Amino acid sequence: GERIVSASKDLTAPLWDTTRGCEIRRFEGHGAWVRSVAFGPDSHRLLIGGDDKTAWLWDAAAGREICRFAGHGDWLRSVAFSHDGRSVLTGSDDKTARLWDATSGREMGRFAGHGDEVHAVAFGPNDQRVLTGSSDQTALLWDAATGRKLRCFKGHGSWIWAVAFSPDGERVLTGSGDKTARLWDAASGRVIQRFMGHTAAVTSVAFSPGGKHV
Repeated sequence: GERIVSASKDLTAPLWDTTRGCEIRRFEGHGAWVRSVAFGPDSHRLLIGGDDKTAWLWDAAAGREICRFAGHGDWLRSVAFSHDGRSVLTGSDDKTARLWDATSGREMGRFAGHGDEVHAVAFGPNDQRVLTGSSDQTALLWDAATGRKLRCFKGHGSWIWAVAFSPDGERVLTGSGDKTARLWDAASGRVIQRFMGHTAAVTSVAFSPGGKHV
């Protein structure tokens, strides 16, 4: 909790000290906009994805590149670390999300089924399921091991920009360009609650650690 990282259009990702408010180092090398960042669960590794169609894994302390995840055919919109730190997930404008080995950079799985760009990705709490959100106005639930589509969350009237799992994995949260966020039952795909009141697109969503608030 003492460091944060930010994504930027200047092709870099600065690392900040939250206590002093100063920049510790800057991760550079991407050939296009940096759109998404994620810390590994051990806080020692940093995952950065951008418009150069790749995600880079860095040693956060040393500022050293560990490996790259290359293979997407278009911009990377989102990146995520698995809870066990062994895998990373990327979502792209090529309409797919991909699962990678966090040590070797090898592609381990591909989630293809959306009809448009994949804007958001998330791992379930036990890393056995993957959630993706897309411009096709749906969110899809996948089996991480087999790549099989398990559930479709359909009902938003615009692009889905953000997705999240509840801490227990039983609910799914989505944010959309239709100015709403929706809470879904992960097992049935049924809408539990609509959160209305925003006056513009909902581009980020999260659960509180206990799962009581969003």
